[in-house]
Amino acid sequence: MWIAAGGAATTKKGDCRNCEEPGPYIHTGSALVDAGVRVNRQMDGGVEFMWVPGEASTGDQNRVTLLLAVAQFRPWSSQGFFIKGGMGMGFVRNWVYTGGADTKPPYTSKALSVMYGGGWEFLRGRRLGVEVYGVHHAVALGDLQTSTFLAENIMGNLWSAGAAIVIR
Repeated sequence: MWIAAGGAATTKKGDCRNCEEPGPYIHTGSALVDAGVRVNRQMDGGVEFMWVPGEASTGDQNRVTLLLAVAQFRPWSSQGFFIKGGMGMGFVRNWVYTGGADTKPPYTSKALSVMYGGGWEFLRGRRLGVEVYGVHHAVALGDLQTSTFLAENIMGNLWSAGAAIVIR
């Protein structure tokens, strides 16, 4: 068994196919917890929980919570470099799009989410270690009816760079 817990600096951006202006970039912090089992010397499998709060320049609050199945692969078993990928669900509360004068009611949505990334684990082979990572989460929200138009194919992108404590 292993568990990794840490935080990251995250940038979020929402956009849609027929939006007049792209959504804003929102810079915030996030919390991440990964847990799983070692499949072999080079592969780990598990789950990832990531919580990303945020506030747009308009003052609108929003929150993205991700629950994903992940696989982490180390191409060189003796080194700390890893790549990881996964997919699962994103739970979105009050996703913000400010590309127009319309006001939107708050909403909650479930969405397909995929992620990929990589990083480096230090003190590998010991019970307690540290890792640094960079990941990209893509969240497919679908369509949303605003007060003035139907926003089609809304995509949320979350880019994170952070660090975590790893217990093996």
